[in-house]
Amino acid sequence: MAPDGEVDQAVVGGRLPAGGADGIRSGRDLFDALVRIIHRGRPPRPLAIERIARPSIERFEVYRKRSVPVLIDGLSADWPARSNWSLARLRERFADRLISVIPTRQGRLCTDVDTGVAFRAMRFGDYLDVLERGERPDSYLIEPGNNWIPELSDDVRVPEYCRNAAWRNTRFWLSAANTSAPLHRDVAENLFFQIVGRKRFFLYPPAASPWLYSNPFRSGLPNYSRFDAEAPDYDRFPLSREVRPIEMVLHPGDALYLPSRWWHQTRSLELSASYNFWWADGALALMVRAAEFVKRKRGLEIYGLESRLPVRGAVPQ
Repeated sequence: MAPDGEVDQAVVGGRLPAGGADGIRSGRDLFDALVRIIHRGRPPRPLAIERIARPSIERFEVYRKRSVPVLIDGLSADWPARSNWSLARLRERFADRLISVIPTRQGRLCTDVDTGVAFRAMRFGDYLDVLERGERPDSYLIEPGNNWIPELSDDVRVPEYCRNAAWRNTRFWLSAANTSAPLHRDVAENLFFQIVGRKRFFLYPPAASPWLYSNPFRSGLPNYSRFDAEAPDYDRFPLSREVRPIEMVLHPGDALYLPSRWWHQTRSLELSASYNFWWADGALALMVRAAEFVKRKRGLEIYGLESRLPVRGAVPQ
């Protein structure tokens, strides 16, 4: 990280744009400013997202190699999840199981730039109680399905595009209407399946990063942005005016391929259940494993919760 004095001198000297009230604050901001200079201040152009029927592996690889998102129809048509993930059925199967949730405030995921996101454990039936009353819980269920409720994997089918990947991970997502997550990006490739309800996405390509006010490299959330695409504050983040998000709404049965490092911000428009597959091969798999190692060592995200539980899956008394 560059010393604060060097950053200030660069801004005062006119070599780097200050970028507003939340402009040059860290080495990450300095790095982004240099990238903007290299690109002569020209942000990436907007991109149209295609919708296609279930593609062959060869056709899917065209999108992956180009790092282009695509909406895919038909990938979850034969999944038992389509009928098994009603609230009543989830209660019948898993009410007494332990789940992992992240606290929310007025429906928005709580995050901390220093400590990241703080998972906590609760009984699944208690979470379902609130949803069934039509209320919004003070948390967002984000569940590592293969670990805590492995039976969820019986309700889905691993897509052929990532079946033989060197590294793969999954999440089960369940939330009330108007639950949202901040703008962030993942290192791994991502196939996101919408099973119940509708979910809105705002997307930006990796090339938009220098305009999106990323958190510092050494923060608890280095892959998150300080900018809110839903409620943009251009006085505080003026550079973000130069990039426009791709907005889309996923419906039940839709699948969205999100390439590595694409920015996304989400909101559940109604009661929503989703499932995703992250995967990586080659050098990307090494990067993902390195990132997971750092999270585990620092006790960030789900690793922080798991380290505090005496027995995974035990319901707290």
